[in-house]
Amino acid sequence: MLRICELEKTLSFRHFVKNKRELELFLDKLAQGLLYIGATRKNKSFSWRERKMKRKSLALLMAAITVFSAVGCGSKDAAADTTTAEPAAEETTEASDDAAAADTASDADGFYAGKTVEMIVPWAAGGGADTACRLICSYMEKELGCTIVINNVTGGGGSIGLAQLTTANPDGLTYAYFANTDSNGDIMLEGVPYTAEDFAPVCKFAADPHIILASNASGITDMDGLIAAGQDGTTLWGIGGAWTHWDFLKLEFEEATGTKYKRLVYDGGASVITDIMNGDCTIGTPFVSEALSAIDAGEAVPIAITSAERNDACPDIPTVAELTGKDFESTMWRGFVAPAGTDEAAMREFAEAVGTVCENPEFQDAATKAGVTVDYTDYDAFQDFYWENHESVKAYYEANANM
Repeated sequence: MLRICELEKTLSFRHFVKNKRELELFLDKLAQGLLYIGATRKNKSFSWRERKMKRKSLALLMAAITVFSAVGCGSKDAAADTTTAEPAAEETTEASDDAAAADTASDADGFYAGKTVEMIVPWAAGGGADTACRLICSYMEKELGCTIVINNVTGGGGSIGLAQLTTANPDGLTYAYFANTDSNGDIMLEGVPYTAEDFAPVCKFAADPHIILASNASGITDMDGLIAAGQDGTTLWGIGGAWTHWDFLKLEFEEATGTKYKRLVYDGGASVITDIMNGDCTIGTPFVSEALSAIDAGEAVPIAITSAERNDACPDIPTVAELTGKDFESTMWRGFVAPAGTDEAAMREFAEAVGTVCENPEFQDAATKAGVTVDYTDYDAFQDFYWENHESVKAYYEANANM
């Protein structure tokens, strides 16, 4: 459901509709806002805060209607002043916007040049998925000569956003962020309307490790303390999304160390970190990009990183393998998919642009600083990888579903 702040951002006059595609995306956001108001009208009573939010929603939607009325009565130039969802790269001034658009259009000549692409991120803004996706898309805009609009569609452990992708027009202009467990949503989560066949695999761009964090309140400061806390199955272990890679990491760690923790599921990594800092959750395993700010602020205790080697973004944090003597490695890959039926030539062009960006030293440096581990798999190799991963995750889930 569209949040009020997202609607405000959609209506922000900092972003402008440049073509029909962006207008369609804006209208989609507007429709979500209307659904929100319709849903709240079904309630017989409202809290003060809910009434305030409802009035704010109506005011924002009326503003939108006013904008579109002006566009309908004005010239083509007036249409250029209409608002849209947030592009991957933030604008600074109108002058720099025009210059950047001209530069982008001139740097690429292909299917995507001058067009707008919607990138669905099925997780909230600020989390590991969103951080990684926004970073690479900001470089891909330059490579493809297009505008990429990031659309955070949250809820359902990522399934709501992915369901939206499967119903999108397979015209090559809609993609979604995708990870290890997403193709098995129909067997892992209730009410999921799609299967693995409803997605067209495109490419992989990263494989990120987790950092095992302990709350300051827990008193856990090292691996020995972590293992000791996992002896009776009562220590809370936060999961950033049901049956995402967070769940699989927990199972893998328990198997490797002979421990057992109490599973506590959240809808995203940001919520886990918040409760770790508050002391309401004992253990969590956010990605590097999510964990660094809490660590730097002294709000959480880093125990270990789950990659085979130490990470350049946090070289002082030892690996699980170092601390346990076990051959342990657990990372979550990040990639892109399109709706089934999308033209292969368009997907190949998109995947090749991802590959070019992944080889860009400037992007590699930015990714390291952001805690994103670049690991590219091209279109052809990703086809087999997608299905092999699907079967592997399915088998592991079926063996552990009753935990």
